[in-house]
Amino acid sequence: MDAVVTPGSAQAAATAIAGRARGFLSGAREIDDAAVAVTGELPAWLRGTLLLNGPALWELPGGHLDHWFDGYAMWHALRIDGGAGVRYRSRYAQSDSYRRSLAAHSPVYGEFGSANPAGLLARIRAPQSTDNPAVVMSRHGARWCSVTETPILTYFDPVTLDTQERLHLGHGGETMHLMSAHGYTLPDGSYLNVATALGPKCELKLFRLPPGATKPEVIARIKTPKAGYTHGLGLAPGHAIVWETALRAQALAFRFGARSYAHNFRWEPGAGSALHAVALDSGAVRSWHIPPMMAFHATQAWLDGGDLVLEIAIYGDGAVFDDLYLAPRRAGAPMRSRARHVRYRLRDGRADAQPEPMPGPAIELQQVYPDRVGRGRARVCWGMDAESREFASCTQRVDLDSGAVATWRRPDATHLEPLFVPRPGGTADDDGLLLVPTLADADATTVVGVVDARTMEGVAELRAPQIVPFGFHAAWRPA
Repeated sequence: MDAVVTPGSAQAAATAIAGRARGFLSGAREIDDAAVAVTGELPAWLRGTLLLNGPALWELPGGHLDHWFDGYAMWHALRIDGGAGVRYRSRYAQSDSYRRSLAAHSPVYGEFGSANPAGLLARIRAPQSTDNPAVVMSRHGARWCSVTETPILTYFDPVTLDTQERLHLGHGGETMHLMSAHGYTLPDGSYLNVATALGPKCELKLFRLPPGATKPEVIARIKTPKAGYTHGLGLAPGHAIVWETALRAQALAFRFGARSYAHNFRWEPGAGSALHAVALDSGAVRSWHIPPMMAFHATQAWLDGGDLVLEIAIYGDGAVFDDLYLAPRRAGAPMRSRARHVRYRLRDGRADAQPEPMPGPAIELQQVYPDRVGRGRARVCWGMDAESREFASCTQRVDLDSGAVATWRRPDATHLEPLFVPRPGGTADDDGLLLVPTLADADATTVVGVVDARTMEGVAELRAPQIVPFGFHAAWRPA
């Protein structure tokens, strides 16, 4: 019999919300082990665990969180054994933010879009930053960790989903206040990411954390008057590409203010933005000035002769943050901000670069064949639609040379990040499957679409035992 544990403090939000907007509601349960209904036929080679991460609890008895990004993290595991069946498990990440807020019956930390409830004296005496690891899961050596945009790694067991220890990278001698959510696992198991030290002069620190290490090794330091909001970075052969957006951090606001994380950045287009290419072996830095932009995710980075090329989804300002507050998302409001899929060509001897439009539509939460990342160039990518005013209405495959588009869509559904799982032994850029969490208006629970990555035809559907609240990123752990 399936064992179910329900946190007594979880409070469901407005029950009047219906349809696909239910993915933005609190109330997901911790489930120990449950069967997942499968329709269609799973290929025998698909054996492993689909790990999902994201916010799952926004309401507490004495208070609530305001932004999609703010909810307390829950990990979900769908263990797939080819044709033998699928099992599901879920656990809340036992972060300080989650545990202390549950005990207080109200949020105790400021989050991405929710104000810091601590008083001025408390903020001056002991500055705090959330450790709610609701964004990206990565491998560090043989271990798994989960992060948000602060320099804290929360380790977890990918089988049981039990929370393990927490590692604060800013407590090891290097000052680090912020960190990109999107680090990379290098071939030797090292964790590569970029952190930000705030102050009168800010410093971006590209660092490596070797397997088993607890202190980061800084590869390069990039000084900047005001650090830009940094959610990710690109990885090309031998290089990391770090971008500075025109959303600039207000250092004193982070130190003493009560506003949310997002409101501690200000759109300052006058100074433009920048791209920095860091050589991973020497730490040498080359920089290019670019027009002002904001970005979450790179599609890929690669070498073209002597040029570095970055492909990325960008925005003309920071209005997308406002689009993703819970109120408009639960109301199904149209998206006001729209992404552009562009390419920057970084040439030696040049001090600037211009965004070149990419063929095909704008997409977000982009995926490419994982073996190409940091090694070469992928010819196709997948992502969720970022061009229409409807939020995440379909999954798209884009040919990065011709712009040809193929679409997979469940009617009246929200489609989240399509995770690409390569077929063992395959070498083509599209030889594999996409695993796409969706929720349609009429669905009783979340449906993970299993989609042929080449033809964009559905192969199977996995029906989870509950609605998995809308998250951001997934990971695949092979059997």
